[in-house]
Amino acid sequence: MDDIASALADGIERALPGWVEGSVARLVEAWTGAPPDESVRTAAAAAGQRAPLELGGQVRALLAADIDAQRTTPLAIVRTAVDYPAEVLRAAGVPPVERDDFAEHSFPDDDYDLTPAALADLDPALADLGLRWGAAKAWEHKHRHGKTGGVVAFVPDLMDRSRITAATSANVEFVSRPDDLVDCDAATIVVDLGRPGVLDVLPRIKARRVIAFGSHVDRDLLDHARAAGVDDVMPRSAFFSRVAELLN
Repeated sequence: MDDIASALADGIERALPGWVEGSVARLVEAWTGAPPDESVRTAAAAAGQRAPLELGGQVRALLAADIDAQRTTPLAIVRTAVDYPAEVLRAAGVPPVERDDFAEHSFPDDDYDLTPAALADLDPALADLGLRWGAAKAWEHKHRHGKTGGVVAFVPDLMDRSRITAATSANVEFVSRPDDLVDCDAATIVVDLGRPGVLDVLPRIKARRVIAFGSHVDRDLLDHARAAGVDDVMPRSAFFSRVAELLN
């Protein structure tokens, strides 16, 4: 797990400068119709260099902490990086963008709608590292806490349930209501996002790892789950193609 955590921290630090500069360039060009001038590019580069220096230590401290002491996630820390491009954009006179009600409620200080929905928004390579780190953390929790480290799933479809149980050797307990997930003592929780009530309970789930799947065409649903703090959000096809890897 230490090697995966180190690789994840390295990847985040490498990705932050380019993400900051790219965010500034994209918003400036959308506003002016032209790439940013040299002064803005210089300011963006400086902000991009500060981001890993100031946030990298937080990420590494989190990943180095005992799993039972981890009260946040790498993604939650990465999301605070919106401050770096935002300060450059404000100084350049770029006005805030129009956002939907969900974004305004979830991220009230993100005037430029830059909050990463997932680590892959910084760098696609971080998606796999994030999944591997989450799986390693869940395994460690299961190893440490025994039977309380199993899998609890809110997956009402009987065919989906059979595919999950057939693919994994983990002890999977299926619950009948989304509310049953809130105070559940499990290493991993799996949820079908297409079911009523699921989005309402996601922010209240306290499991070590949450995996959510939904229709690949419903991007808003997947983004809302990520914004609610879900560790791993994926299209249902991706989930079922990797279910053994994710849950064993």
